[in-house]
Amino acid sequence: MIKCKNCDHKNETSQLFCSQCGAELPKQAARAEQNKKTKKTPVLLALAAVLVIALFTGYQMLSKKYSEEAVSSQFIDALAVKNKSALKELIVPGDTRLKVNDASLDALFALLDQNPSMLSDIEQSLSEGSLASPLFSIKPAGKKFGVINQYAVDTPGNFLKVEATGEKTVVTLNGQEIGVIEPAGSTREFGPYLAGLYTLKGVSTIDSGKKEDVEKIALGASGTMTSLALDTGEAKKEEKQEEKKEVVVVEKEPAEKTVIKEVIREVPASGTSGGYYLIAHSDYAPLTYDDISWMSKSDLRLARNEIYARHGYIFDSNDLQNYFSSQSWYYPDPSYDGSLTSVEKANVEFIKSYE
Repeated sequence: MIKCKNCDHKNETSQLFCSQCGAELPKQAARAEQNKKTKKTPVLLALAAVLVIALFTGYQMLSKKYSEEAVSSQFIDALAVKNKSALKELIVPGDTRLKVNDASLDALFALLDQNPSMLSDIEQSLSEGSLASPLFSIKPAGKKFGVINQYAVDTPGNFLKVEATGEKTVVTLNGQEIGVIEPAGSTREFGPYLAGLYTLKGVSTIDSGKKEDVEKIALGASGTMTSLALDTGEAKKEEKQEEKKEVVVVEKEPAEKTVIKEVIREVPASGTSGGYYLIAHSDYAPLTYDDISWMSKSDLRLARNEIYARHGYIFDSNDLQNYFSSQSWYYPDPSYDGSLTSVEKANVEFIKSYE
């Protein structure tokens, strides 16, 4: 405050004249106050600059921490040291039925232990996208703090198509009962499961007691559908005699029997399943004839449009819109302009050539 020498009225330091009597106030005090304000300005600007730099640096660090490269590196490291807790956070399957737990991770570790080179193949597929059917891929997983893009590891579910020769065959996978197959000769599909090395066992009750068949299977190494047969039925006498003759002929060959009959790359999704894709890898890997050989003309149409539906394309056709709206992974995006990657474009043309 500045005191007027004429009337003793107290005035603001920024005033040049007294608001009471109009007399001129001492200029020195006003200048001093102005100088204080002038000195504060650079300090405030400096603090603002430091804040901006800190925010930018923090953004860059967080972006790097949650980037595709960082997630890929964390995933490979976790696989190498068998860090289950880290893998449970990193692996977020698109098929929500696929469970990533201690049991499924143990099966995955067993597969990697049996095939040590597979870890480097996975690392290469994540960094270069060079493998035609990678077990794992990196996908967007929303925003961290609303601004930082974050990513997760995706993996297709693996399925088993099992045929049993015995009546009412109880089927277990790695010691856990997964279902019953009946009558004899019937086939049932199980899954989805994480890629891994599993022990499949079937037990049937027969006239002489019980008969079981145990098979070791590697899921994910050759495709997402594995078909096999369990020999749990009552053997006929004639069949046993034939087996003895065959043993004499091939007695120098390994006694191990081959149970895998066929390998199908992908599983068709029904219109009411709502949980998985017709062709799970059509957005990142070139398709082959094996991927679509089982499809009808209507299936091919759905598979082709599924590539667009992944991006949220809103279809004019009622049947297509109804079908994809029933899928839990479909989220309509009015802003999507129909653009595709080079791989997706090639796959659309490939499917169209067989429609």
